[in-house]
Amino acid sequence: MENNQDAKKFKTKAEYVEMLKREFYQIESIMETVGEIKAEMKEAGLDATLLTKVAKALAESRADEVIEKNEIFADTVEEIRSSY
Repeated sequence: MENNQDAKKFKTKAEYVEMLKREFYQIESIMETVGEIKAEMKEAGLDATLLTKVAKALAESRADEVIEKNEIFADTVEEIRSSY
């Protein structure tokens, strides 16, 4: 028989729900702050959509991947335009 000390003790459904609720409250708060920052950027005359994409790519360590895809896109557009 398995030793009770080796058995993993799980939380209840309610405890897991409470844990997730706390995380979702934090996400909601962060998204409100992000919205305020985006509104401020727009008010300053900046391209909030572009700057948000840049920030997200940098935060996710995907900036190089995005740059490469944009270069491929630009090369493809140029190739198609020159074929007209």
